[in-house]
Amino acid sequence: MSNQSRPYRYITAIIATLLAFSVPAFCDKEPPAEQSQSSDTVSAESNNNADETSPQSEDGSVSEANQPPQAADKSKDADENGDSMVPHKADIAELYGYWEHIFNPQLICQNGDVDYATLRRKRTHLINAARKLENLHPAVLMSLSKEERIAFWINTHNTCVLKLIVDNYPIQPKWYMILYPANSIMHISGAWDKVFFKIMGLEYNLKEIRNDLLLDRYKDPRICFALSDAARGGAVLRNEPYWPERLDSQLDEQTRTYLQLPQGFRLDRNANVAYLSNVFTMNKNVFLISEYASILKFRSRKPDERAWLNFLSVFLPEEDAIYLENNDLVIRFIGFDWTLNENP
Repeated sequence: MSNQSRPYRYITAIIATLLAFSVPAFCDKEPPAEQSQSSDTVSAESNNNADETSPQSEDGSVSEANQPPQAADKSKDADENGDSMVPHKADIAELYGYWEHIFNPQLICQNGDVDYATLRRKRTHLINAARKLENLHPAVLMSLSKEERIAFWINTHNTCVLKLIVDNYPIQPKWYMILYPANSIMHISGAWDKVFFKIMGLEYNLKEIRNDLLLDRYKDPRICFALSDAARGGAVLRNEPYWPERLDSQLDEQTRTYLQLPQGFRLDRNANVAYLSNVFTMNKNVFLISEYASILKFRSRKPDERAWLNFLSVFLPEEDAIYLENNDLVIRFIGFDWTLNENP
């Protein structure tokens, strides 16, 4: 290299050195306040959804946790004394306030029949509950325990059923549905899968709430006897909300109550026949994936019958349970009564 090019090399080296010391100075500067705030917001939203990032769970069910936020997240609510509460508990407490007015003995009889005429006239709490469910932040549900989630979805399902009936009350019969009673929920078009309810900013139908969010997920057949079909043949609608701290005893009670009804279970010892409600066949899948399918009793039976009989052995009176175990019963099913569970 010629001597003439050396000054240029020195100049280039000096410029590179100056740049090397000046670049970190720019990088160390804090970003503008507005930009920093945006970054923190994104980080917070990512943390809120860190537990469930897929719209469906492994079993293909709809995930209630992976939902786009519709309102600003409330990190903490304050009680009357100004003390911080567990995050989001105030939202659930507000919902239960509405549910206590909806599911109460003034509107729902002990046998599960509903005074729909009065509920339609006085539906303020039903409307408020539906609005609260629509605007509820997904993080609220993510903060709940298993029992709290089950109670939440059972109450939500039954609220949606009541709203469906009230919105269509009195039910107008359709001539092509002559196989069902005139006042049946079956005369409401798409009642189970085409009528959608907004919950946490998303749309769910009754079938999705019942199967994807409850039965398939928690595999507890007792839930079948807590979910209202708005029909006399189905589960008895409880005249109080389901509470997480009493959920186990409430589900046990609902199951036993239903099995004591003639449309739930009948045992004909003379004919050696056990009559089961069609609720068992309509929800066969949840019995097959439940713990009752793996109990080592009734092993000569088909898988679904084995699960049903194991379940019945737990919730029937002891005398009937012993009879089931010691006799090779024939299982038959009771026709489902789709008459509206209306209190005249």
